[in-house]
Amino acid sequence: MNHDQALEKLELQLGMLVRQLKYRTSKISESQELKSASYLILLLLSEEGAMGVKQLSEHLFLDISTVSRQAAELLKQDKIKKISSETDRRAYKYDLTVEGKETLKRARSKRQERFNTISNEWTKEEIENFTTLLFKFNHLSKRRD
Repeated sequence: MNHDQALEKLELQLGMLVRQLKYRTSKISESQELKSASYLILLLLSEEGAMGVKQLSEHLFLDISTVSRQAAELLKQDKIKKISSETDRRAYKYDLTVEGKETLKRARSKRQERFNTISNEWTKEEIENFTTLLFKFNHLSKRRD
């Protein structure tokens, strides 16, 4: 298989993955306590620490209005809190509350159960390899935009 053929196969598999994720996400959203964007915001704040709306939107490839809307909802639900900037009183960042951490923990557990059923035939090394390649793909995609 040459380089172009390999890219065609990759493109097809990525397309199938995106399609499958959209389908599964719509099914999951019906039973989840968190919308997908809200889950990603909580997850990113958990991994990276406090962030502003612009930073969140850049990391998540979402427009600022979507992040602002989801953040407002998460604020009302006491899952995140605003932290004032030390250098600019008009600016602020969001961070997780205790309730946000607990909600994320529950949501993550449910999602990991689903991933376990999908990947239960994979070895630990296969999961690590797939994760490494996805990270590299996402990182390079982000740099090119």
